Amino acid sequence: MPSKQYKKLGCMDVEPKMGCAFEVRAETEDEVMRLAADHSKTIHKMTSMPPDMADKVKSAIKTVTVNV
Repeated sequence: MPSKQYKKLGCMDVEPKMGCAFEVRAETEDEVMRLAADHSKTIHKMTSMPPDMADKVKSAIKTVTVNV
């Protein structure tokens, strides 16, 4: 069975005490960051992602292998 690698991020991976069940998989880290920024604005009412939070998000992104 063929497989493909994706980048994965969960809100709880960034903020275990304040996060939610949001998880995303995307082909690139840039796409994950864009989706995380959209999520933080719409769900957590953040007007922008501060640099320290962006660093935290980037460090929480993992590479996963998915069977396709």
